[in-house]
Amino acid sequence: MSGPGAKGAKQRVRVFQDGQASYPGGGIRREGLVDVDTRLSKQMKTVLIGLRIEDGQDIVDFQLFGKKSGAKVDMHAAREAAGGPIATQLQTIAPEAGEKWIGYTADYDPRAHGKNGFTTVLEVRPFTTNDNGFQEVPIAFTYKDPAGNEFTAGHYIVGTSILPGKNADPEPPPEHPPTVKAATKKATKAKKSSTKTKTVKKKTARKRR
Repeated sequence: MSGPGAKGAKQRVRVFQDGQASYPGGGIRREGLVDVDTRLSKQMKTVLIGLRIEDGQDIVDFQLFGKKSGAKVDMHAAREAAGGPIATQLQTIAPEAGEKWIGYTADYDPRAHGKNGFTTVLEVRPFTTNDNGFQEVPIAFTYKDPAGNEFTAGHYIVGTSILPGKNADPEPPPEHPPTVKAATKKATKAKKSSTKTKTVKKKTARKRR
């Protein structure tokens, strides 16, 4: 995802919990804030996503949203059929006893979904973790490659989503949300550029005098 010829797993994503999780029907439902490395495609691409959960569990809902002009835009994550290529590839390279991979595809359009600051909804059932404990859900994703074997031979991003037990307090938002961080960098860069321009103009005016 960060250039032709790149291979292997890269940890370039952070997943934060957004607010407090709920526990419907013996499961868990949580919303997340996703901060991805800025090396995202500038073109429309199909994204391949895999989540690893316990064998006895199922993902009953997974939603992915981008953000454009402050509004959430659905990326229409679609679950692949059992035994599909995403889960099969990930099971080959990152198997774990007692766990399974479930694959999803989503259509990413930077013009509609923005460049960063994604949000998710994830619901897993059953959820039997200790009330003061947690469950880790490994996540892997990359862009679809016409040649296939995206995970077994290509480059992909990995991260972890944490499903907290019922005793967990609401998680505060990250100190530096992706959208704020990007905006701050842009503003700082613009300010430096403006200051530099003013300095050049002052020097030119002194020479003219």
